[in-house]
Amino acid sequence: MNKSRVDPVRNEYFYSVLNVPTTASANEIRERYRALSVIFHPDKQREERTKDTAAVEFLEIQKAYEVLSDPFLREVYDFLGEDALKTPWPTELRSQSVEQIRAHLRRWRIDRSQEVFDQLIRPRGTVTCGIDASTLFARDDDLDYDSRGILTRFRGVWVSQFAIRHSVMKVLNEKTNLKFTSHLGLGPRNDLLSRNNLMGTIRHQFSPRLALEATAHFLDPHLVVAKASYEDNDNTLNCRVHFIPAFWNLLPPASTVSFSRRLFRHASTVGSVAWTFSPLSMGSFEFDIHSPQPFDFASSENSVHYTDRMNADFTNKPGSASGFGVGLRTWSCGLQLSGLNSCIRTEWSIWFFELSLRFKAGLEIGFRQMAYLVTATWTNTNAAISTSFGVSTKGLIMRFELEYLHQKWILPITLSTVRNQTLEFFSAVLPSTVLLLGYHFALKPRRQLQRTLYFRKAERLLKEEKTQLKRRIDDTVGLLSDTAKRHMQTERSRGGLVILSATYGPEMDAENLTIDVTVPVQALVHNSQVHIPGHRTKAGIQGFYDPAPASPKSLRVRYLFRDRQHYAEIPDYVPVVLPLPDHLVN
Repeated sequence: MNKSRVDPVRNEYFYSVLNVPTTASANEIRERYRALSVIFHPDKQREERTKDTAAVEFLEIQKAYEVLSDPFLREVYDFLGEDALKTPWPTELRSQSVEQIRAHLRRWRIDRSQEVFDQLIRPRGTVTCGIDASTLFARDDDLDYDSRGILTRFRGVWVSQFAIRHSVMKVLNEKTNLKFTSHLGLGPRNDLLSRNNLMGTIRHQFSPRLALEATAHFLDPHLVVAKASYEDNDNTLNCRVHFIPAFWNLLPPASTVSFSRRLFRHASTVGSVAWTFSPLSMGSFEFDIHSPQPFDFASSENSVHYTDRMNADFTNKPGSASGFGVGLRTWSCGLQLSGLNSCIRTEWSIWFFELSLRFKAGLEIGFRQMAYLVTATWTNTNAAISTSFGVSTKGLIMRFELEYLHQKWILPITLSTVRNQTLEFFSAVLPSTVLLLGYHFALKPRRQLQRTLYFRKAERLLKEEKTQLKRRIDDTVGLLSDTAKRHMQTERSRGGLVILSATYGPEMDAENLTIDVTVPVQALVHNSQVHIPGHRTKAGIQGFYDPAPASPKSLRVRYLFRDRQHYAEIPDYVPVVLPLPDHLVN
C-alpha cells in the first residue's frame, strides 16, 4: 500500500512495533514481520530466562501484523485507533473501495463523538415560536374595510409566543442524576412572562421499582415539585406534589395521584386513573384506557402467534415491500371530570416501523368545546419531523416540529380564531398530498432499497458458506433420493401424489435465495399424503436449510394427484397438507 495514508489521529504504535513507516507497503510489512518472528519466536529461544520476554514481544509483533496486513483493519486503525478494532464492523464494508471505507469511518467517528458528548451532559433544547397569522385567512366580513388589503393583512401577522427551554443532565452514579433546566418566554408584544425560571432536578432510583424526584425553581415564585413513582410488571403508581415554601401555611400543596394497571394477562391494555387536588380550583378526576397492538404482516408468523407478535423484534428483517407491514396500532379513550372543563376524549394512532412514520388522530368533546387533532411524524436515529393541525371552537392551529440531535424547534401557527370550514379542508388536504408524494418518491424507494440490500447481503453470506453447506445438503438429498424414487414409482402406479417440483425460500424477488427441495418433499409422501406440522419453521426438515434468516419464506409445491396438476404456496409457519382440492389448477 504505497498510497499516502490519511492519518487524522496519528495512530502509529503498531507501525513502531514493526519499525515501518505509515506509508509501508504490504510486502514491506510482511518482510519485517518475518524478520522479527525469527528473532522473537519462543521456539527459537535457547535460554529459559528469555522465553517469557520473547513470548510477550512475539505476541505484540503478531498483533501488529494481524492489523497492518489486513487492508480494512489498517484503515480502521489509522482513522480511529486501536479501540475501534473491537467494534463489530459490517461484513459488507470489507468489499467496498478504500474511499467508501474512509467515508464510512468518518461518519462513524462523527456519530461516536456525538454519542460521547450526549452521554456526558445529555443536552436537550426546545425553541417555540408561535405566530398568529389569522389576519391572512380572515373573511372580509370579519375585518374592517381598511384592513382587507394584502399588505394590511401581512402587517397583522405577529409573534404571539416565544419560548426557549434548555436542559443538561449529569449522571452522578448508577442510581442518581442531576438535571438543570432554564426557561425563558416572551408573551404578546414581547412582554417578559413570569414563567421564566431556572430549575434544578435531582432523581434517585432507590430500587428497580421505586424512584424519587425533586425539582426546585430558583426564581420567583420558587415552586417546589416532589414526585414519587413505583412501578412493577403490571402496576404503576405516581404521586406528585406542588407547593411554594413561602405560602406553605396559607395554601395547601396541589397534589396529583395516578395509578395505572395492566388489565389483561395476555394483552398490553392498560387502564389508569388520576386525581388532582388544587387549592385554587375544584380539581379533576381522569380515567383512561390505553391499548397498543403490534402487528407484523410481513412475517408468516403473524397469522399464527399473537403472543410472539407482541414481543417481535423488527430489526434485521427485509420487511414488506410497501413499508406498511410492520408496526404498532394504538387506541385510547378517556373521561375527565373537572366542572365546565369536563370532557370525553379518544385517540387512535398507527406507527409503521419500516417507514419510521407515525399517524395520530384525536377527538375531544366537552361542555365548552369540541376539538380534533391530526398529526403525522417521521423519525430516524437523529432527527424527527412532525406536522399537525388542530381544530376547535377557538379556531385552527397548524403546528410544525423539527428535531435534530435532541434539539427541537416548534412553530405553531394560528390560521384562524373562528371556525372556517374551507380553511380546515385545505389544511388537511395539502399536508396529506405532500405526505403521499413524499411516500411515493422518497419513503417507498428507500424501503425497496433496504430490501434489496438485505437480500444481497443474504446472497453473499450464503455464497460464503455455500461450499460446506451445499456439500452437507447434497449428501442429505443423496440419502433421501432412493426413498423419494420408491415413493414416486408407487404413487405413479396408482395415480397418487407425485411431486413435480418444490422450492423453499423468500419472496419471488429473491430467486437466488430459493432452494430446490423436490426430493426431500417427495420423500415425505406417505399413502398419497404429505403432512408437515405448523407453528415452526420448515428449515429443520432434512434437505432444507434457511437461505435468508429473519425473512418470511414459503414452500412452493407443484404436484400431480390423480393425474391432475395442483399448485400450492404455503407460508413457513403454516401447516402443510397435500393434496387439497383448493390446490387444483384449472
